[in-house]
Amino acid sequence: MADNKLIILEESVLLSMASNPNFTSQFQFLSQLKNLGSKSSCGKCSARASQRINMINNVKQTIVNLGAEKKTQLKQLLKADKVKVRVGQNGKVVEYTF
Repeated sequence: MADNKLIILEESVLLSMASNPNFTSQFQFLSQLKNLGSKSSCGKCSARASQRINMINNVKQTIVNLGAEKKTQLKQLLKADKVKVRVGQNGKVVEYTF
């Protein structure tokens, strides 16, 4: 039985997962977030922030595109019954729950 009924995969959760070898050994794409850290961009240029948002969205989209077996494995690692992912697509936020 899962400890949590629903886990929402927000940026902070993904960064935590990326620093946990239990997750990165099963989901290698998370390791690209390791160097994301909490570096902020300068006030005049939002290039780093834009890059950060794109990287997070790419990881979220990869999670959404996982097969059923990998999604089940992810839920087991998260100790969750359901996982919700919000992904920015074409200027809109699309929500997926599995």
